[in-house]
Amino acid sequence: MFGYGIHHCLGAPLARLEGEIAFRTLLERFPDLAPAAEPESLAWRESSLIHGLHRLPVRF
Repeated sequence: MFGYGIHHCLGAPLARLEGEIAFRTLLERFPDLAPAAEPESLAWRESSLIHGLHRLPVRF
């Protein structure tokens, strides 16, 4: 995600901290946030560079 070795991103620690703060704030503001789809119906990206879901529907 942030490279490795001499190609490691210098901003990686800041990006991780920002992500942690964003998700914590989201979950504090919407405590009932939950997935709106069954786990087996979710489509994962088939890439060696970008890992994750194509989309994650949620309900408030």
